[in-house]
Amino acid sequence: MTHYLQETDSKIIYPLPREVSYSLTDRSANETIGSDLFANLLPLTMGSNQLQKAWEIVYKLDNKDIARETRKLLSSLQENLSVFRQFQFDLSCIPPLHAFAANDGSVLLEWTFKDYRVGFNIEPEAEESNWFLVANRNLGEITASGYISGIDLNALILWLLNFVLSHS
Repeated sequence: MTHYLQETDSKIIYPLPREVSYSLTDRSANETIGSDLFANLLPLTMGSNQLQKAWEIVYKLDNKDIARETRKLLSSLQENLSVFRQFQFDLSCIPPLHAFAANDGSVLLEWTFKDYRVGFNIEPEAEESNWFLVANRNLGEITASGYISGIDLNALILWLLNFVLSHS
């Protein structure tokens, strides 16, 4: 179980190190408002279906390995979005995640905003799967990318979501 801490001025959410074992809240687990116990079961709120279209594409994939890796990524995205929701963030600024299945078997997952794009490429060769963040001149022409293999996927997604919520 991962615990999170929200920095008050910037509203950035950080995962707490595993050795820290105190709870962030003193209320009991409640499936109505969500908690760590129910993080994987917490549905998206009404009108916020950011991942729905991407999930629909995943269920149509023929390549089982690509489908498994894409499901893993989407599950991590959904879990992290649930964490932000628990911290009372307004997620209505996040558009639906677009998903595209390419002819070569790869899958592109991408969020497109006015000044930047955030995405993931799931490739048939797992070690070639990658992520990216590209921003235009308004945000300083940021380009960041890397491979997904061998990294802490939840930490990456948390970092990207903090960027998204800070710039939307």
